[in-house]
Amino acid sequence: MPITRPSLTGAMFPQLPASARSPFRAGLILLVAALTGFAALRWQAAMIATAVSGLPVLYVIYVRQIGIRRTIGLRAVVVSGVLALVLAVGWALISGPILARAYDAALGAPTNLTQMVLFGAVVPISEALLVLVPVVVVRLIDRTPRDALAGFTIGALAATLFTGFASATLLIPQLAMGVTAPDRTLSSLLVEALVEGIGWPLVGLATGGIVGIALWFTKLPNASRRYRAIGPAALLTVLIMVTAMGVVDVVPLSSTWYGVLHLLIAFAAMAVVHIAITAAVRYQAHDSAGDGRQLVRPATYTGVLGSMIVGLAVAVAVGVVVSARITPEPQPYVCPPDCGRPPLGTPVETNPRFSGDNGAFSVAYPGNGSAYDVTFDPPGVKGVELTYVGGDTGTLTLFGEHADGRTAKQVVQHLVESRYPGATVDYEIPNASVGYQPGYGVVADVFPTASSATYTRLRVMILAAVKHDYALIATAIGPYHEFSPAYGTGQPSGANLELAMDMGKYVNSFRWYGDRFGRP
Repeated sequence: MPITRPSLTGAMFPQLPASARSPFRAGLILLVAALTGFAALRWQAAMIATAVSGLPVLYVIYVRQIGIRRTIGLRAVVVSGVLALVLAVGWALISGPILARAYDAALGAPTNLTQMVLFGAVVPISEALLVLVPVVVVRLIDRTPRDALAGFTIGALAATLFTGFASATLLIPQLAMGVTAPDRTLSSLLVEALVEGIGWPLVGLATGGIVGIALWFTKLPNASRRYRAIGPAALLTVLIMVTAMGVVDVVPLSSTWYGVLHLLIAFAAMAVVHIAITAAVRYQAHDSAGDGRQLVRPATYTGVLGSMIVGLAVAVAVGVVVSARITPEPQPYVCPPDCGRPPLGTPVETNPRFSGDNGAFSVAYPGNGSAYDVTFDPPGVKGVELTYVGGDTGTLTLFGEHADGRTAKQVVQHLVESRYPGATVDYEIPNASVGYQPGYGVVADVFPTASSATYTRLRVMILAAVKHDYALIATAIGPYHEFSPAYGTGQPSGANLELAMDMGKYVNSFRWYGDRFGRP
């Protein structure tokens, strides 16, 4: 490959001459157009199928175009593909529930150092290391001298397949939410489509490709000794890129900034790939067997775009069929017999009380032996955090803060914007009250999607009331679970949150200590 100015297609498809990259550039444009179109139409299943399969399909077309048998070897492709499948599915099955519980428990609370390290570094780095396993194994079993660009292609192919398999496994629960997503905002769907279909796959491709170059790089006999460090440098570069993606996942951001930062990191990763490819072409020894930079047959728009359309069409058809099959049918209520149980309150019980913010308020909390883990004054919150460990799980936070002249509605709106970026308000809670004081409340949906494609739909309830210029606030978050004749109270529910069935007694147990402020 000649050393030219930075180019996305040049970095992705380095074994193609510049004149042959135009059809593949058109393939990338087609992929972006399909993702954007499906997101705009809210065709969720088609969007997911395109995001999962788009770049892998295009890269398989590229690998065929350069002649896999001669440039890479069929054995290398089979070994890397099988390993990518096994490792990706295994990683997704193990990490998916962990990440989902992390969002459930931590979303809306200030990000602490432990969460930053665990979910911003450890989890994405563990995925990156698994992404590298196929290319390392291929190099161990195939010691044939090859051009560094062949190593790039092996690593990039394995990483692209890994990302696709992992995303498919992690996004299956989202397919069960329906073929379309009429309740989701256009911005959230568009961001998800571009991050999962473009951003993260490009970072994965860069991860495998850079390490592939390092493993197959053969330095010139008179080259500087600094080239001995090319392997560690490549690994360090990879870890920095995936950690950056992980940190963006952890830090609370609006959906727009979340998408913009992910795409910026992806394009920065491809710029690093261009530098690595340029250095490899310039400084590697050229006495290896076959550089693989000659086309077996010329690339054509018909061949590339036709294969791309067929591949995406098959993936979309499979995604839509699977989504239609696994989406549960709405369960109609017929009364009788599906009349549910009367909305009777639980018997009065004696619960311990927590006094918060130097006595500004008090609130009851579950005692020992309950279904909650209790944390007092968690980081950034003056109150009680109750982690529901039974049933659907979830987190209930009961806390207070100075209103500073704000109304209850303004307090709730600020919380939604600052703690739940990208949340979609479903409805306002009628006659909301906290501690029997009239206030304001909302029910909202959050669709957190990490760059690793972890998906879950979370339900958020926020209620607040203000008295003595002090706001008492209750927030509940947990998995969305539609109430049905077979679940919940047996009656329809606007909350569709298991935790909501138990939070009323704690919300109404709030008490202001007005004397704390010298007021009646």
